[in-house]
Amino acid sequence: MASSICAKCDGHVFERSLITPLGESRAVTVLQCANCGAVIGTLESEVAIESLRKQIAAIDAGLVRIVKALQE
Repeated sequence: MASSICAKCDGHVFERSLITPLGESRAVTVLQCANCGAVIGTLESEVAIESLRKQIAAIDAGLVRIVKALQE
């Protein structure tokens, strides 16, 4: 199996980090080389999780309305 290599320093170990882009108020999770800190890419997990939370809340609200309607 091939292993990932940092394009800048040829490192093989990566880590998550939070960075705040210039002019932004919200931090972004990135994947970076643990050796030199070069950013490899962004991880949109927080955005995806928040989106799922909103969808689940909407489903829950819909289920509550259905249960109330059935009880009447």
